[in-house]
Amino acid sequence: MDDRNILELLWNRAEGAIEALAAKFGRRLHTTAMNILNDPQDAEEAVNDTYLALWNAIPPAKPDPLSAYIYKVGRNLALKQLRKRTADKRSGYVLSLEELSSVLPGDNLESQLDARELGNAINTFLDTLPASDRALFVRRYWFGDSVSALASQRYMTPGAISVRLHRIRQRLKDYLNKEGFWI
Repeated sequence: MDDRNILELLWNRAEGAIEALAAKFGRRLHTTAMNILNDPQDAEEAVNDTYLALWNAIPPAKPDPLSAYIYKVGRNLALKQLRKRTADKRSGYVLSLEELSSVLPGDNLESQLDARELGNAINTFLDTLPASDRALFVRRYWFGDSVSALASQRYMTPGAISVRLHRIRQRLKDYLNKEGFWI
Protein backbone atom coordinates (compact mmCIF):
# COMPACT_ATOMS: atom_id res chain seq x y z
CA MET A 1 0.00 0.00 0.00
CA ASP A 2 1.38 3.42 -0.87
CA ASP A 3 1.75 6.36 1.51
CA ARG A 4 -1.23 8.23 0.06
CA ASN A 5 -3.55 5.29 0.80
CA ILE A 6 -2.19 4.91 4.33
CA LEU A 7 -2.71 8.64 4.95
CA GLU A 8 -6.27 8.32 3.70
CA LEU A 9 -6.90 5.39 6.05
CA LEU A 10 -5.57 7.41 8.99
CA TRP A 11 -7.50 10.50 7.94
CA ASN A 12 -10.75 8.49 7.75
CA ARG A 13 -10.00 6.60 11.00
CA ALA A 14 -10.28 3.30 9.13
CA GLU A 15 -9.75 0.05 11.03
CA GLY A 16 -6.84 -1.11 8.88
CA ALA A 17 -4.78 2.08 9.24
CA ILE A 18 -2.50 0.84 12.02
CA GLU A 19 -2.04 -2.54 10.32
CA ALA A 20 -1.07 -0.77 7.10
CA LEU A 21 1.43 1.38 9.01
CA ALA A 22 2.88 -1.69 10.69
CA ALA A 23 3.16 -3.60 7.43
CA LYS A 24 4.99 -0.81 5.61
CA PHE A 25 7.01 0.92 8.35
CA GLY A 26 7.00 -1.39 11.37
CA ARG A 27 10.25 -3.23 10.69
CA ARG A 28 12.36 -0.07 10.30
CA LEU A 29 10.61 1.60 13.26
CA HIS A 30 11.36 -1.41 15.44
CA THR A 31 15.00 -1.60 14.30
CA THR A 32 15.50 2.10 15.03
CA ALA A 33 13.87 1.80 18.45
CA MET A 34 16.02 -1.26 19.24
CA ASN A 35 19.15 0.62 18.17
CA ILE A 36 18.29 3.43 20.55
CA LEU A 37 16.80 1.51 23.48
CA ASN A 38 18.58 -1.84 23.25
CA ASP A 39 15.60 -3.60 24.84
CA PRO A 40 12.91 -5.52 22.90
CA GLN A 41 10.05 -4.59 25.24
CA ASP A 42 10.97 -0.92 25.30
CA ALA A 43 11.38 -0.93 21.53
CA GLU A 44 7.95 -2.49 21.07
CA GLU A 45 6.47 0.11 23.41
CA ALA A 46 8.13 2.92 21.43
CA VAL A 47 6.74 1.54 18.16
CA ASN A 48 3.24 1.27 19.62
CA ASP A 49 3.55 4.80 21.01
CA THR A 50 4.50 5.91 17.49
CA TYR A 51 1.36 4.37 16.03
CA LEU A 52 -0.74 6.07 18.71
CA ALA A 53 0.96 9.42 18.10
CA LEU A 54 0.30 9.11 14.37
CA TRP A 55 -3.32 8.14 14.99
CA ASN A 56 -3.73 11.26 17.14
CA ALA A 57 -1.81 13.59 14.79
CA ILE A 58 -3.51 12.61 11.52
CA PRO A 59 -5.81 14.50 11.06
CA PRO A 60 -5.17 17.44 11.18
CA ALA A 61 -1.57 16.84 10.03
CA LYS A 62 -1.07 15.65 6.46
CA PRO A 63 2.65 14.88 6.34
CA ASP A 64 4.44 14.65 3.03
CA PRO A 65 6.49 12.52 2.84
CA LEU A 66 4.81 10.19 5.29
CA SER A 67 7.87 7.97 5.82
CA ALA A 68 10.09 10.81 7.06
CA TYR A 69 7.35 11.94 9.43
CA ILE A 70 6.82 8.44 10.82
CA TYR A 71 10.52 7.77 11.34
CA LYS A 72 11.03 11.16 12.98
CA VAL A 73 8.13 10.61 15.38
CA GLY A 74 9.33 7.07 16.18
CA ARG A 75 12.92 8.14 16.71
CA ASN A 76 11.92 11.06 18.93
CA LEU A 77 9.65 8.87 21.06
CA ALA A 78 12.41 6.28 21.47
CA LEU A 79 14.88 9.02 22.46
CA LYS A 80 12.37 10.42 24.95
CA GLN A 81 11.93 6.95 26.42
CA LEU A 82 15.71 6.49 26.61
CA ARG A 83 16.14 9.78 28.48
CA LYS A 84 13.34 8.86 30.85
CA ARG A 85 14.61 5.32 31.45
CA THR A 86 18.14 6.18 32.33
CA ALA A 87 20.37 9.16 32.66
CA ASP A 88 23.68 7.41 33.24
CA LYS A 89 23.52 4.19 31.18
CA ARG A 90 24.90 4.44 27.65
CA SER A 91 23.24 2.62 24.76
CA GLY A 92 24.87 1.88 21.42
CA TYR A 93 22.89 4.77 19.99
CA VAL A 94 24.31 7.18 22.55
CA LEU A 95 27.78 5.95 21.60
CA SER A 96 27.12 6.63 17.90
CA LEU A 97 26.03 10.18 18.76
CA GLU A 98 29.19 10.64 20.83
CA GLU A 99 31.21 9.79 17.72
CA LEU A 100 29.39 12.51 15.83
CA SER A 101 29.66 15.07 18.65
CA SER A 102 33.38 15.43 18.04
CA VAL A 103 32.68 17.17 14.72
CA LEU A 104 29.85 19.41 15.90
CA PRO A 105 30.71 22.84 17.28
CA GLY A 106 30.53 23.68 20.97
CA ASP A 107 29.39 21.98 24.11
CA ASN A 108 25.97 23.58 24.22
CA LEU A 109 24.76 23.69 20.64
CA GLU A 110 21.52 25.52 21.43
CA SER A 111 23.37 28.43 23.04
CA GLN A 112 25.74 28.88 20.12
CA LEU A 113 23.54 28.68 17.04
CA ASP A 114 20.15 27.92 15.71
CA ALA A 115 19.77 24.13 15.39
CA ARG A 116 17.80 24.55 12.17
CA GLU A 117 20.71 26.41 10.59
CA LEU A 118 23.08 23.60 11.55
CA GLY A 119 20.60 21.02 10.23
CA ASN A 120 20.45 22.83 6.90
CA ALA A 121 24.25 22.90 6.73
CA ILE A 122 24.47 19.17 7.47
CA ASN A 123 21.83 18.45 4.80
CA THR A 124 23.78 20.53 2.30
CA PHE A 125 26.92 18.59 3.21
CA LEU A 126 25.10 15.26 2.82
CA ASP A 127 24.01 16.32 -0.67
CA THR A 128 27.69 16.54 -1.64
CA LEU A 129 28.38 12.93 -0.64
CA PRO A 130 28.07 9.92 -2.91
CA ALA A 131 24.81 8.06 -2.30
CA SER A 132 26.58 5.16 -0.55
CA ASP A 133 28.34 7.47 1.94
CA ARG A 134 25.17 9.46 2.54
CA ALA A 135 23.23 6.26 3.25
CA LEU A 136 25.99 5.04 5.58
CA PHE A 137 25.94 8.34 7.50
CA VAL A 138 22.15 8.37 7.84
CA ARG A 139 21.95 4.71 8.84
CA ARG A 140 24.59 5.22 11.55
CA TYR A 141 23.67 8.62 12.95
CA TRP A 142 19.93 8.87 12.32
CA PHE A 143 18.72 5.29 12.56
CA GLY A 144 21.52 4.25 14.93
CA ASP A 145 22.60 1.09 13.09
CA SER A 146 25.68 -0.53 14.62
CA VAL A 147 29.00 -0.62 12.79
CA SER A 148 28.80 -4.42 12.63
CA ALA A 149 25.28 -4.29 11.15
CA LEU A 150 26.42 -1.77 8.54
CA ALA A 151 29.44 -3.92 7.74
CA SER A 152 27.34 -7.04 7.16
CA GLN A 153 24.84 -5.09 5.02
CA ARG A 154 27.63 -3.83 2.80
CA TYR A 155 29.80 -6.96 2.85
CA MET A 156 32.66 -5.02 4.42
CA THR A 157 34.63 -5.43 7.61
CA PRO A 158 33.66 -3.38 10.68
CA GLY A 159 37.09 -1.76 10.53
CA ALA A 160 36.48 -0.57 6.97
CA ILE A 161 33.10 0.86 7.97
CA SER A 162 34.67 2.63 10.97
CA VAL A 163 37.35 4.18 8.79
CA ARG A 164 34.77 5.30 6.24
CA LEU A 165 32.60 6.86 8.95
CA HIS A 166 35.64 8.58 10.45
CA ARG A 167 36.49 10.09 7.06
CA ILE A 168 32.90 11.28 6.56
CA ARG A 169 32.90 12.86 10.03
CA GLN A 170 36.19 14.59 9.26
CA ARG A 171 34.81 15.91 5.97
CA LEU A 172 31.72 17.14 7.85
CA LYS A 173 33.92 18.89 10.40
CA ASP A 174 35.93 20.55 7.62
CA TYR A 175 32.72 21.59 5.88
CA LEU A 176 31.20 23.05 9.06
CA ASN A 177 34.46 24.87 9.74
CA LYS A 178 34.43 26.34 6.24
CA GLU A 179 30.79 27.42 6.75
CA GLY A 180 31.68 29.22 9.98
CA PHE A 181 30.17 26.87 12.54
CA TRP A 182 33.45 26.43 14.41
CA ILE A 183 34.88 29.33 16.36
